[in-house]
Amino acid sequence: MYRQSFIKGTSVLIAASLVTRVLGFVYRIALTRLIGAEGIGLFQMVFPLLTLILTIVSAGMGVAVSKLVAESLVTGDRRRIRRILYLASVTTLVLAIALSGGMVLYGRQLSQHVFTDPRAFYPFITLTPIIGVIAVSSVLRGYFQGLQIMTTPSVASIIETMIRIVGVWIIAAMSLAKGLEFAAAGVSGGMILGEAAGCLYMYIVYRRRYQVDRLTLPAPLGKPEPWRKTIHAILEIALPVTFSRFIGSIAFAVEPLLVTRSLLAAGVTTVLATRLYGEYSGMAIPLLVFPTVFTYSLAVQLVPSISEAVAAGKQEVIARRLHQSFRATALIGFPTSLILLQFATPLCAAIFHHAHVGPLLAIMAPAGFLLYLQGPLSGILQGINRAGLAMRNSLIGAVVKLAVIYMLARIPSIGVSGVAFAVAISVTLTTVLHTASIHRLVGFYVDVKDTAKMLAATVVASVAMRWLWLLLGTEMSLGLQLTMVISTGLIVYVVVLLITRTITSHTLARVPAVGRHLSALARFVPFAR
Repeated sequence: MYRQSFIKGTSVLIAASLVTRVLGFVYRIALTRLIGAEGIGLFQMVFPLLTLILTIVSAGMGVAVSKLVAESLVTGDRRRIRRILYLASVTTLVLAIALSGGMVLYGRQLSQHVFTDPRAFYPFITLTPIIGVIAVSSVLRGYFQGLQIMTTPSVASIIETMIRIVGVWIIAAMSLAKGLEFAAAGVSGGMILGEAAGCLYMYIVYRRRYQVDRLTLPAPLGKPEPWRKTIHAILEIALPVTFSRFIGSIAFAVEPLLVTRSLLAAGVTTVLATRLYGEYSGMAIPLLVFPTVFTYSLAVQLVPSISEAVAAGKQEVIARRLHQSFRATALIGFPTSLILLQFATPLCAAIFHHAHVGPLLAIMAPAGFLLYLQGPLSGILQGINRAGLAMRNSLIGAVVKLAVIYMLARIPSIGVSGVAFAVAISVTLTTVLHTASIHRLVGFYVDVKDTAKMLAATVVASVAMRWLWLLLGTEMSLGLQLTMVISTGLIVYVVVLLITRTITSHTLARVPAVGRHLSALARFVPFAR
């Protein structure tokens, strides 16, 4: 059976995630300009509640399938793999049917009593069909990830994003004349089309190439696992993951309600509160989380990789994956956090034409690296059968976030900035708790010298960007100016890393597809090797 290595699998996920994130970002910009912050606010108002529903439907089955299939590959238990897929599929579909019916029956009441703006009913009820599609997708995605075949779910993500962008743009544009609420419902319709296309692609590939009977497995070790033990293994993973995501989803669902009501208490109007939340959640947050395109891919790959290492008793693999994850996150997170802090206002002005959103981004940017580290750390905890600890840490962070929002956002002089402070505090606390948990269980040691070199390279890049920004002045367009400055800063960053031998030409050569070319370029840098 064809399997991808850890580095290649992660690289495939990163490449696909980068493509989908860039496409999604372009779509977000165009959509913001089409329906405005108020329209984005209407859609974002219902999206957290949908996320909560999807968390219940998926029931952590994606992670459970990924982990248990990876373990079963080591033991050669084909019957167990079939059983895992059957139980996961039945569970998610039953939950999807029940909750879809609940949305249809009680959608109007929810829009009247839960959302601050009754117009949110239209995008909410339009999203009903997406629940069943995502239920099936989560199981298929977990299966491919468990096989450590990342190409199929990655291609599915690209297909989903492309269909969603086209669908959203066409439907929302056609619906805009009827009102913002119908345009927001058009966004929901486009999402359904995209998710269905991605799910269909994964199912076709599964049927044609990767059905359980076609897998090449080693000779079975020991007796077949009984049903009861399989169910217990699924629940042991799925329940903590579900509860962790459930808490996060509750916080996500409560957040727009708490934010808008706190802003109303601070003296703003309902329309302005909706717009302010749309600016925070639809503009500042997407910029902040954009780099998670890299670390999310690490987290996805870590679960089956570490699960397989645990099943095979390879402790050195766990330590190596932990080191690789922290180092990769630092290499990406340090410069991106600084760029978001240093150019928060120009970025928001150039991308969204809303320069006043910049201060919100600047408040959250210093916590960016810790946010990007959260995904890999959570993946490690799940891989070593400690999903419950990840759940506990996430719960503490979510409670603190909501408490800080309640305390700060209702103060007129702080307002929506209090939400940004809450995000920074919550992210920092959750990541520190994850780190402490992993250190206690398997050890967490940072190479101080290596990390110091990355920080030094980040500082040098910052100075170079600041100098070039002042040198260019305002004689060119803001977008071109930002492109030149940030590109130069990143080049300086990589060159300093090569000079200090933090990364080498050998490191770059291991990157799939483009590694050989990057390695050849690196040899031109003085003192690099």
